Amino acid sequence: MKRDLRLLLIEVGRKMKREPQQLASDFERLSVALSKRHIHLSSASLKKLWEVVTGKRKLSDDALNRLALFAGFQDWHDLSEALHGDVDASINYEEGRDRQ
Repeated sequence: MKRDLRLLLIEVGRKMKREPQQLASDFERLSVALSKRHIHLSSASLKKLWEVVTGKRKLSDDALNRLALFAGFQDWHDLSEALHGDVDASINYEEGRDRQ
């Protein structure tokens, strides 16, 4: 998975050497293309997402926990353990699990 993300970031880095006006246009076109597939994200939301991916913006703990819930985990800590360790989503179904 890390290899795939690295390749994605390399490709995006190549594309990012564009003018800011062209990048805004790209977000708008991507928004339109996604909406045709019933995924409704505004160009502003896509820009914010891009800022998070590139490290220009940090998400709050609440936002991270909401993303983890969307991915099927109880919180960001559980998702992080699954991404970087040997744990998977089954941790959510263990009885008597200690919560922090």
